[in-house]
Amino acid sequence: MANLRLAFVNWTFRDDENTEAIGTLGSHDVRLTGQRTVATNRAPLGTAILNGPFTGFHTASFSPSLLTSDLVENFDLRGGSAFKVEFDAEVKGPAFHLGSLASTLEFLDLPVSTEVPQLSGEAEKFKVHGNRVTDEVFQPPPGSIQPIDSDGTVRLSGLFRSIAFSLTPRFTGGEGHDGVHLQ
Repeated sequence: MANLRLAFVNWTFRDDENTEAIGTLGSHDVRLTGQRTVATNRAPLGTAILNGPFTGFHTASFSPSLLTSDLVENFDLRGGSAFKVEFDAEVKGPAFHLGSLASTLEFLDLPVSTEVPQLSGEAEKFKVHGNRVTDEVFQPPPGSIQPIDSDGTVRLSGLFRSIAFSLTPRFTGGEGHDGVHLQ
């Protein structure tokens, strides 16, 4: 059986309003947009690490593990956030590295035949159920203000020009927002 070679986005730009990130996937242009679904001052996109210095995807939780890569953080605002990834041409079987997930990520409006297999992830915590990716949130230990998040990789079967998804927090405590690392 041949190994599937996955390509990842080279993120090159995130706007000052933290609502849009742009990059390339091979020869395709990629655009990520986010919007708040609740009233808050926090923007839907957070930290953007461009040009490859991020090492957080270099663990056994990700398949494949990436020695260095880019990162765009998607904020799951208490009450939810909505995002859309758009490609300039059809892309087959896009994969998502999801780091620091303490939320439910739901892929929206997928074609009926789409499967979302889990390629990797922390066995006890990172789970896929249909079009939803969840983390079995472990509440913070006494004295800590943040929950313990999980990591993993999923892949969508089929051809896509755009992929919409939402994020909804699965924890209590802390500031109520979850910064999910995306590659």
